[in-house]
Amino acid sequence: MTEKIERLVDGLAGREFVGDVCRLLDEHLGRGDTRYLADVAAALHARYGSGEEGAEHRYLFDRILWDLVTTPGRENVAHAVRLGLADGPRTGRSVRRAAAVLAAHQSTADLAVLYAPGRAHDDAPDELRACLVQESALRGAPIAELPEAVAWAESSPSWAGHPLALLPWSLMPLEGEPRLPRYSRGGAAYGVRYGLPDGRPLPVGHAAPAPAPAVHRGPDEPALTAAVERWAGRSYGRVESAVFLLGEPLTGRPAVHPLLAALPLDCLVDVPAAPDRLTVVPGSAAEAWSRLFGAASLGGGRSDGWWYGAYGRLAAWRSLTALVGAPEGTPVPEVAERARGCDWYAFEASGDWFNQDGMDFALLTVTRDRRRLAVLAATDYDGG
Repeated sequence: MTEKIERLVDGLAGREFVGDVCRLLDEHLGRGDTRYLADVAAALHARYGSGEEGAEHRYLFDRILWDLVTTPGRENVAHAVRLGLADGPRTGRSVRRAAAVLAAHQSTADLAVLYAPGRAHDDAPDELRACLVQESALRGAPIAELPEAVAWAESSPSWAGHPLALLPWSLMPLEGEPRLPRYSRGGAAYGVRYGLPDGRPLPVGHAAPAPAPAVHRGPDEPALTAAVERWAGRSYGRVESAVFLLGEPLTGRPAVHPLLAALPLDCLVDVPAAPDRLTVVPGSAAEAWSRLFGAASLGGGRSDGWWYGAYGRLAAWRSLTALVGAPEGTPVPEVAERARGCDWYAFEASGDWFNQDGMDFALLTVTRDRRRLAVLAATDYDGG
């Protein structure tokens, strides 16, 4: 078998068309012979390397790797990791993507091979295991019941100080059923909802003077923008956040629209003169978290901004923590409790700040004492 594979791979030198090889690989995959695919991929890497030259060779290698990781089975998890599934640039994006695809296609029991001592464990970086914990949790998989994962977390120095360790190993009720991509050989299918929640808009306020002296800007809270950090770095992306403190409690929902329109925000710079161009809709903490998670995990207008599920979940909770006025690092259950006591609104405005391309969202949070307002607005565009 080894000699046949070596002859097959050697015969690919200089070839531009590999359809017959793809059919051969599909035949073996159809028979469940994933070991053959793994051996071919290993021979391809040994013969041609992983550089940019030889695009067809790289295409075959990537195709095999994708077939392995999306075919359920503990041995396929081990093959994929041995072939470098989680290898990549220093950004860690390939590790995050690998964890997302593994969690989407492999059972919790089959992922145990990455946590238990053995070759697969040695081939996999701790970062992959850390991301897998959260990717599994997002899919409702019982990762907390996997003894191998629990034992790894209890003994791993890297997990002890890992930022993802702040998140629970199961979904909070507030998180509902997160929208996650579906991965296939053709890529990823996904949908993210931004914009306004369903509901009746608040009454439009009349043109208002500048904010009263009783309203003043609070200290900047960098974590507010955690979920849209990547958006701000893109040519079409814009992000704005602010905290406002009120001298007197906000009187009720009718006061929200005119107060928001009068706040000194760049995203609403031309709204005070035409308040009917501002729409404010009551929402919920769950809807806010969903938008934050979508914004962080799937980025803005391009897939190179994706953080995937694990770090998207972390960023969503960091932004939500700041929105409710809790100190950064507050345990997630406590943040969720605070969030239930806040009033939540989403808004949109017809102005020059937003790109008006479907990737706009803006949140307003009023804390339980009705004296603190937090705003987060973001917009992006795919450049098409």
